Amino acid sequence: AVGINAEYGYTFSYPCEKKDDCLVCSKVVKEVTRDREDTLQALLDYLRDEHSLQNPIITTATAEGESRTLYMSAIAQLKDNAEKKLTELNLVDCQEIVVTDSSLKSPVVFRLKFNH
Repeated sequence: AVGINAEYGYTFSYPCEKKDDCLVCSKVVKEVTRDREDTLQALLDYLRDEHSLQNPIITTATAEGESRTLYMSAIAQLKDNAEKKLTELNLVDCQEIVVTDSSLKSPVVFRLKFNH
């Protein structure tokens, strides 16, 4: 029962449900398949369209395990990366990229798969 000024009402409660394919809460690495000749802009467009992202930031890990930011529109040097091919950015088949966006509650991990 909920009371405000001595007035009470009842409400039903429902158990929380979680979709296994939810972009945010599933914690499953999502696969994204692209052509190795695609530009980072093509990948950005796909992510924006497919997942309703507004202003994504893309990072990945280097072979040494260090984080590397590939795209952030607020930084001109990184914004220029959008026109580069995925392979020019040293992305390889099955590499994981991390996407953050103001529309997401937490970062999402994608595994980049190249068409063969």
